[in-house]
Amino acid sequence: MKVGISRTHPAIIAEASSWFIEFRAGDVDGDARARFIEWLRRSPEHIHAYLEIAGVWAELPTSDPQGKIDVEALIARARGEPDVIALSPDRPRSAPVASAGKHTLWLGSRRRTAVALAAVVLLAVAAVVFLGRDRFGGSYATGIGEQRTVQLADGSTVELNARSTIQVHLTEHQRDVTLLEGQALFRVAKDKLRPFVVRAGDAQVRAVGTEFDVYKKQTATVVTVVEGRVETYDESDSPGTAAIVLSAGEQLTVLPHTVTKPTRTDTAVATAWVQKRLIFEETPLSDVAEEFNRYNRRPLTIDDSELERLRISGVYSSTDPASLINFLRSQNSIQVVETEKQVRVLRREAR
Repeated sequence: MKVGISRTHPAIIAEASSWFIEFRAGDVDGDARARFIEWLRRSPEHIHAYLEIAGVWAELPTSDPQGKIDVEALIARARGEPDVIALSPDRPRSAPVASAGKHTLWLGSRRRTAVALAAVVLLAVAAVVFLGRDRFGGSYATGIGEQRTVQLADGSTVELNARSTIQVHLTEHQRDVTLLEGQALFRVAKDKLRPFVVRAGDAQVRAVGTEFDVYKKQTATVVTVVEGRVETYDESDSPGTAAIVLSAGEQLTVLPHTVTKPTRTDTAVATAWVQKRLIFEETPLSDVAEEFNRYNRRPLTIDDSELERLRISGVYSSTDPASLINFLRSQNSIQVVETEKQVRVLRREAR
C-alpha cells in the first residue's frame, strides 16, 4: 500500500522535512548521518515520508515510461554505496540510508542538490526492494513508543502497538500470523476459503472476517473481539478440544493450560492504545508498569511487592509519561524517584 503524506502522522512528516532540508544544505556530518540511519530503521513509514517530501515517491512510476531504467543496476549500485545498510531477510523494518559519497545516481549542477537527490534515489531503490519482497509474508516489529499499520496482501490490516512483533505467512490455503510479543489489532478481510489464524503464546484465534485485539502479556494472552466472531483455542490442550466462541464485545484470557470464560468488556478500553491512550480500571500497578514500559525508554520499576497489587484507575496519555508519573506522585502511599535510567516507585515512609 502506498503511504502518502495524507496517511502519514504529522510528526513523521515534520521529521522527514527536517532531514530533507539538512541534506539539501549539504552539511550533514557523520553524527547526523548516524541519527538519520537510526530514524530510518524505526519504520518503513519514515522511508515513505522522506520520499514524499522529496517529490520522488510519486514521480518514480512516471519518470521512466519506456522502461529504460535498469532497476537491477540501480539496486546493485545502491548496495555498493558505503553508507547503505542491507535489507536483512529477518528484519523488513531495516532501511538503507542516504549516501553523500562521490558516486551519486543523479548529477546536478549544485552539490547541495546532488547530495539531496542521491539520498532520495538510494531510498527509492530501497523502497523498491522493501516493497517487492515478502509480498505474502514477513516479519514486522515496532520499538518503544512506536505504533504502525501493516497492510497484508490479502487486504487485512494489522495495527501494531509499541514493542510488538509479528510474523506473517500467507498462502493460497491459509493465513497465519504469529504474535511473538506485544499487542495487535487485526481487521481481517473476509475469505471463507482461508481462515485467518493468530497464534500468541498458548492462544490460537481463528477468524474469517472480523476485528479483534490480541495482547500477549508476560504471563497471559488477552483476546478481545471488537466486531464479528472468533474461535479461540488453548494450543496446550489435547487435539479435538472444543473451541470457545467469542462474539463482539467479549473478552477472555488464555493462561498456561487455562482459559477463562468469555466476559463482556468495553472494547474502547481494550483498544484505547490506538488513540494513544492508556485506560486503567482498578488495574494492579504491576500491570500498569508493564503497559507504561511499552512506551517509555525509562522503565517504571516497583520496589515493593505489596505496591504491585495497588489498584490504579484513570485515563493517561501514552505519549506523555508525566501524566501517569504525576498521578503516582499524588498518592499518599507512594514515593516516586526519577533518574536518567528509570522511574522508581517506592513505598512512602510514615512520618
